[in-house]
Amino acid sequence: MSIKNLTLAISALFLSGCLVLLLFLATHQNALVTVHEKISSFSGFESIVEAKDKPKQEEENDKNEHGIIEASMKEENVKSHNAKNFVPIAQHSTHNLENNAIGKSNLPQFEKALTAAQKKVNQDNHSENKYNDYGIDSTCQGVYYYIFTFKNEKKPDTFYRVTVNKHNKAEIFDTSYHVADNPPNNAPCISPQESEVIAQKYATDNLGNNASLKQVKQSKEGMYYTFSNSKTQKECKVVINKAGDVIQQPALK
Repeated sequence: MSIKNLTLAISALFLSGCLVLLLFLATHQNALVTVHEKISSFSGFESIVEAKDKPKQEEENDKNEHGIIEASMKEENVKSHNAKNFVPIAQHSTHNLENNAIGKSNLPQFEKALTAAQKKVNQDNHSENKYNDYGIDSTCQGVYYYIFTFKNEKKPDTFYRVTVNKHNKAEIFDTSYHVADNPPNNAPCISPQESEVIAQKYATDNLGNNASLKQVKQSKEGMYYTFSNSKTQKECKVVINKAGDVIQQPALK
């Protein structure tokens, strides 16, 4: 083979290689453009999703913030339920309920119950008796009720004590409760036997000789006794505090 023919063969191969390369680039350029368009479309979709999710996230944050504020307001309302500079009477005479929220869910709204109790005491002595404090308690049968206290305007230094049941019915069970000047300390001044004797005498005076002890339990102020008369089906409830004082309790069923 002559040098001329060899040169032409090499040139032909080179040109063929260039042609193949051009065809390859032309073919794959379209593929690259397609891939680039798809990537761009996915980026756009992610931006749209992110833009849509952002208001939802902001809304969720607003709800959480609103929930915290609402809970704080509810807590503040609970704190403000008692009068300013109140004397803790109902709070001390009620038990430490394990779940006070259950009691509230079974009772009328606080404002409605307070209105009923206020009306009851005002009608009793035809005066404007100032509200003091409240508590929530339950009977042996698990029936919840409010206890409200009011200053008795006709009897200085004494308080009305009123119950309000789930039907929003108010009943006065004490018209002249007197707060001890020197409340007993945590150390008992009387023995459990002495406490029960005092309670039994109080129950006998109220229910008769057939009064029998039904239940006894610890309360905030002392020992809480429930007596019953099987013949009359009546109950008598009383707290004997650590000093031996008798504190009458509502007898609800």
